[in-house]
Amino acid sequence: MEYLQFTDFRNHSKKYFERIQEGASFIIVKKGSPVARIIPFNENIQGWKRSVSRVKLKNTRKTTIDFISEERNDR
Repeated sequence: MEYLQFTDFRNHSKKYFERIQEGASFIIVKKGSPVARIIPFNENIQGWKRSVSRVKLKNTRKTTIDFISEERNDR
């Protein structure tokens, strides 16, 4: 696993995502502190119940305020 500066990852994200697809893993460092770990999705992660081959996203026109009000009403 390699360490990357946040700005380097941001400026060259296409290159790094190609390497991730090939199996590379990275830890993103911002101001000297690790903030994220990026691993290939097809890697088996302990605790996952099943694999997901494709993710379907909902196409909604809700705003953040709509989601917050729904969450508060469910309580």
